[in-house]
Amino acid sequence: MKILAIDTAGWNSSVALWEDGQELVFQEKSAGLDQASSLPQLVKQVVGQHHVDQLLVNNGPGSFTGIRIGLAFAKGFAMGLSLPIKGIDGFTALYVSLECPTDILILIESRRKDIFGKRFQNGTSHPPQSFVREEVEKIILSLNPPLLAGRGIHSFLENLSYKEVSPSWRGAQALAYAFFKNPTIATKALPFYVREADVTCKPCISSL
Repeated sequence: MKILAIDTAGWNSSVALWEDGQELVFQEKSAGLDQASSLPQLVKQVVGQHHVDQLLVNNGPGSFTGIRIGLAFAKGFAMGLSLPIKGIDGFTALYVSLECPTDILILIESRRKDIFGKRFQNGTSHPPQSFVREEVEKIILSLNPPLLAGRGIHSFLENLSYKEVSPSWRGAQALAYAFFKNPTIATKALPFYVREADVTCKPCISSL
């Protein structure tokens, strides 16, 4: 089975094509605000003439805009080719790709003054949270050893003592690998937010 995985939840956009646990093609681009226009070309480069059987997308957390771009494109792509589509959250994808059963805190950048985090303790996952630096520092002190993984954590945790664990796979690679290891972690392709967006639009009510 060939799996196409898409990740636009961070600053980079990445697309991976896997078959039976083996990577066929991987492309990553630092797209920034250009994700919407660069993603279709990235997917085209990866897919080529390959037949795709399953679509995966990172449904969060991360950049609100990036998550929406990835989900919208993936759903349209899946609908056009009549493909099954599943979502995998970034925390779980990273944890599975680490193959690390110990106590670990996984952090994901929020592009703000806080950071998203989820603690995995001997295989048990704690609810995800939005942390400020002081809260993360307390958790690090409770970890033995203080193991951390994730993206965008270095500047946020400057001058704190911890050991970073780097996964073998990143971005879309981690999604495909995690799904291969445990397909049951996949959920519906719906956005997964740790906190609400800073700006929301009220429904428009018109009088007829």
